Amino acid sequence: MKKNINKLFPTLTILCLFCFFSALEAFPIPLTKDWKISSGKNLQSGEDDPNWIVLQSLPIPKHTLDSFSYPEDTIHSVTLLKSFIISKEEISELSTDGLSVHFPLFTNVYEVFFNGERIGQGGSVVGGKIVRNGFKRHVILPIPKTKVKEGSNEIRVVLSSDPGEELNAYASLNSTPPLIDLRSRNSEILSERSTLMLAFLYLFVGFYHFLFYFKRNQDRYNLFFGLFSIFLSAYIYFRSNAVYELELDPLLQMKLEYMIVFNVPAFFLLFLEDFFRSKIGPLSRFYRFFALGLTSLIPFSSRFICIQLLQIWQFSVLVFSVYSFYIMFQALWRKNQDSVRLFAGFFILLASAILDLLGSMQMITGLENYGLLKYGFFTFELGIVFILANRFLSVHNEAEELNRDLDLKVRERTGQLQDTLDQIRELKIQQDGDYFLTSLLLDPLNRYQIKSDLYNIEGFSRQKKQFEFKQWKKEIGGDIIVADEILLKDRKYLAFVNGDAMGKSIQGAGGALVLGVVFRSFLARTQSVSSYKSKPPELWLKECFFELQNIFESFDGSMLVSVVLGLLDVKSGILFFLNAEHPWTALYRDATASFIEDKLELRKIGITGLESKMKIKTFFMENGDSIFIGSDGRDDLLLGVDSDGTRVINEDESQFLKRIEEARGDIGMLVQGLRNFGELTDDLSILKLTYLGRPKRFVPVVRIGATEFPDAAYLGYLRDERWELAADHLENIKGTIKGEAPPTFNKELAKVYYKIGKYQESLTLLEEFISEFPEDIESMFTASLLYKRLNRYRQAVELGERILLREPEFAGNVAHLAESYLFIHKKDAVLHLLSKLEKLDPANLHAREIRIQMENPIADHRND
Repeated sequence: MKKNINKLFPTLTILCLFCFFSALEAFPIPLTKDWKISSGKNLQSGEDDPNWIVLQSLPIPKHTLDSFSYPEDTIHSVTLLKSFIISKEEISELSTDGLSVHFPLFTNVYEVFFNGERIGQGGSVVGGKIVRNGFKRHVILPIPKTKVKEGSNEIRVVLSSDPGEELNAYASLNSTPPLIDLRSRNSEILSERSTLMLAFLYLFVGFYHFLFYFKRNQDRYNLFFGLFSIFLSAYIYFRSNAVYELELDPLLQMKLEYMIVFNVPAFFLLFLEDFFRSKIGPLSRFYRFFALGLTSLIPFSSRFICIQLLQIWQFSVLVFSVYSFYIMFQALWRKNQDSVRLFAGFFILLASAILDLLGSMQMITGLENYGLLKYGFFTFELGIVFILANRFLSVHNEAEELNRDLDLKVRERTGQLQDTLDQIRELKIQQDGDYFLTSLLLDPLNRYQIKSDLYNIEGFSRQKKQFEFKQWKKEIGGDIIVADEILLKDRKYLAFVNGDAMGKSIQGAGGALVLGVVFRSFLARTQSVSSYKSKPPELWLKECFFELQNIFESFDGSMLVSVVLGLLDVKSGILFFLNAEHPWTALYRDATASFIEDKLELRKIGITGLESKMKIKTFFMENGDSIFIGSDGRDDLLLGVDSDGTRVINEDESQFLKRIEEARGDIGMLVQGLRNFGELTDDLSILKLTYLGRPKRFVPVVRIGATEFPDAAYLGYLRDERWELAADHLENIKGTIKGEAPPTFNKELAKVYYKIGKYQESLTLLEEFISEFPEDIESMFTASLLYKRLNRYRQAVELGERILLREPEFAGNVAHLAESYLFIHKKDAVLHLLSKLEKLDPANLHAREIRIQMENPIADHRND
C-alpha cells in the first residue's frame, strides 16, 4: 500500500501545480501595474525601444508627465504600452464569451489599440486641436476574438489633452481597477441598479417636500430640502453611467455636473439654518451667492478653468462643513428634539460627503471618491422620515384625543354659541327697541301734508335701515322733510326743509331728530311770537339757519347735516332758499327738467365759519312749475359690479333730471324710475313743490288811458335830469288816472320824488311797491337809503340786510349798511362790513369816510 502511494505522489504534485498556475493565469488580467510610457502618439516602436519609460503603476506620476516637452500651444499626448500573456486555456474560454478591456477613467481624448488594431476612442483631434472632448468614466471596449492570440499580447493607449489640463488614466474608480476580463463580467461594472434607485428615491423625496412647501409656504425649510434632494438626485444621475445614454458632449456634461453639485451644499446649509433657527443668517446667504457666482461662471469657462473653479468649490465645502456642524451642535445644545433625531444621519451624511470630497481631491494616498454620499444621504433621509412620522403620530394622537372628547366639546361649544346667540338676540331686541322709539319721535316731525289752492306739496321718504320690532315694521335713517305755513309781515309763506343727516341708522336719525325739533320749534315761535312774524323772508331764513348752525356746531363736527331750507311766497310765487351742500334743486317746466343752481354756496350745517358765506337765492315760479328737492340717495345708485368685483356707483347728477322728464313730473313714477335705473344704496327723500297760482309780475311798460307809459316827454326829462319838470309831468298824469295807479307809474314817481327831496312821499310809494314786488332790489335799496335820510336807521338796516343776503357782493349796499350800523352804534358789525367792502373794492372812498366817522362822536340813534 505504501509503495502504491509513493508511486502516486509525483502525479498528484504535478496536477496540483498545474491547477495552481492555471488559476494564476485565468481571467481577469489586471492592468494597473507594469506600463511603459512615451510622449506623443507612438504606435510603431517596439517594447524594447529605449524611448519607453517604465511606469510602476497607474495613474501617471506628475513628474513623469513634466519630463516631456511639447511645442508651445500644441496639445499634449502620451502613449501607454502594456504587454501581457494569454494562455491557450484562457483563449478556450472565449469560445462561449467575448473579451473586453475596462479603464476606470480617461481624463480627455483617448484611443485604445489591441495588438495594433484600434478597438475604441473618445473625443477627437483635428489639425492638432481637440475639437471634441473624450472625458469618460468606466470605458469598456470589446476586444475582437481574431486579435487575441496565445502568448504575448499588447495594449496601447494614446491620451491627449490641452495644455494645463489633466492628462491621465486613473487606476481605480468606485474601487474598480483597469483590467481585461470576459465581457459578461465587465458589463456588470455598468450595472447601477442601486444607484439609480436611490436617485429616483431622492427625486421623489424632493418633490414630496415641494408639496409640503406649496401647502404651507411659511415652512421654507421644506423648499430648501426639496431643492437639496432634487439637486443631489441629479448629481447622482450625472455621476452614473446612465448619463452617457444622452450622448451629450463630454465638456457640456461635465459643466452641467459642476453646476449642479456647486449648489447641493448651499441648499443643505439653507435647510439646516431655517429648520433649526427659523431664519437665514448672513453666512448662509453669502455661501448661497458664492455658489451662484461659481455656477454662473461655468457656462463661459474652458475645461481648465472649470477644473480650477471645482477646486475652489471643494475647499469651500470643507468650511461649509464646519459651519454645518456648528448649527447642528447649537441645536443639540438648545435641546432641540429634531436635532437629536437627525444627528446620526447628519453625521453619516457629512462624513461620507467629506470622504468623497477628499478622495476626489486626492489629498490622501489610496483614498478615492467611492460615491459614499448617495448612501450617507439615505441615512439622513431616514432621520427626516422619523421626524415626519413622529409629527404625524403627534397629530394623530391629538386627533384621537379630540375625537374622544368631540361630542362633549361640540355640546359645550353649541351651548356657548347658543348663549352668545341669545345675548345677540337680546341686544338686537334692545337695539330695535331703540330704533322703534327713535322712529316714533321722528314721525310727528317728518310731516308735510298741507292743502292749498295756490300750491301742492308732495313727498317721498325711504330710509335705508329697515327693521321689525314686535308686530311693527319700521325704518330709520337721516333723511327728513318738514313743511308748514307761516305768516311774515302779514304775508303767507310756505316754510320747508329737506335734510340729510350724516351717518347711518341711529346716528343719522339722531341728526334728523335734532334738525326736525329745532326747525319745528322755530316754526312754532314764528306762529306765536310777534317779533318773528315781523321779519322779512330773507332775515327769517338767516335766523333759522343760524339757530340750526349753532345747535349742530355744539356737536364738534360729529353731527353734520345737508339741507335745502326755503320759503315760498304764496302770493307772488317767489321762492327764497339756501342750499347747504345738498344736491341741486331741480325745476320741471314745460316738460323739461333743469337745475336752478350752478355752484356750491354753503357747506353742511355744523361746519364752523359758514356765517360770512351765507347767500339767499331767489327763483320766480310760474303757474304749473314744479320744484324737486332730494337727498343724495337720488344720485348714489348702484349700477352693477365691474370685472374685478368693484361696485359701480352712478356719478352723473343729470340722470336725476332724465328720470324727472321720463316720469313727467310724477313723484311716484320718479321713484320707480330711479329704482329701475339702479339699486338704492342710501336713504332717499324727495320733496316736490308745485305752484298753482298766477303771480303778478312787474312790467316796465304799461298803458295809462290811450298813452303808453313811460312816454317820450318823461323819458326826455329823465335824460336831461330835469327832475322838477318830470315830477310835474307825472303828477299831471296821476290826476288823469282813475282808481289805483299802476305799480310801474308809482315806482317812477317814487324815483322822481327822491330826486327832488320829497323823501317821505317817495318812501311811502316804495314801501307799497316793495310789498307787492319784493324781488325788486333796486327799489329796496332806494327805500333803505330813504330810511337812513329820515333817521329811521333800524328800517334802513333791515332792508340793507335783506339786500346783503341776496346780493352779498353789491358794494354800494355794503357801504350803506355799514354806515347805518354806525348810527345805531354796532361797531362790530361796522368793522365786519368794512372789511368785506375793502375786499370787494379796495379803493372805495365811502369806506374811508366811514372809518373817519368812527373816530368822531356820533349821536346815538339806537332808540329811534
